This record gives sequence, structure tokens and C-alpha cells, in this order.
Amino acid sequence: MSDMVEVRAVVRIPMLDRVIRTLKEASVPRITVTRVHAIGAGADPAAAKFSFDEGSAYADKAWVQVICSSDRSEECARLVASAARTGRQGDGIMSIHPIVAVVKIRTGARGLAALK
Repeated sequence: MSDMVEVRAVVRIPMLDRVIRTLKEASVPRITVTRVHAIGAGADPAAAKFSFDEGSAYADKAWVQVICSSDRSEECARLVASAARTGRQGDGIMSIHPIVAVVKIRTGARGLAALK
């Protein structure tokens, strides 16, 4: 397995502050957040919107990306899940992906050193 992984999670926007705070308290060094539209089973029926552009019901969600060492992947996934969980349909989904390389653009640092 790779030394680094990326944990990707699609979560409810109202839960985003709690997710970010939880990850920062655990000293996760790099967090990226993007606004996305969840379509299909990821859309909470109580909050779904219909869009002619999307052609379907969707829900506004946040895509949280974290790069961490592979030995912290389960911890990061657990933290995100516990902070994002409401118990209702549409709480989100998470995946974990191996990283081939990470390079810090400013310094050229590679690997785990690039995350600092």
C-alpha cells in the first residue's frame, strides 16, 4: 500500500463546520473543500431540489478531501464519519484512495514532508 492516501467524503453542508473542526483538532494538515451537487441516492429526499441543468433531483453538498499518511486513513475516515453523521438518508459517502506522489509546489518537498 502507498505511504499516503486521500480520504474523500461528500457530506451535508450544515455538517461541514463540525467536520473541519474535528479534523483540525486531530492535527490533519491538509483539508480541501469543494461545493458539489449530489445526485441520486446521495440526495436527501426532504431537501432535494430539481434542476433543469442537472436533469434530476440533487442536493447541495460539500466534498472534503484530506491527504494523510496511510496509517492515519482509518482515523481520518472515522473522524469525518462521526462528525458528519445525522442518521438521515443523504449523510454522504466516503472513499479512500492511494496516492502515488505528493509534491509541494513552493518548495518541491515530496511525500509526507510536502503536507507540512
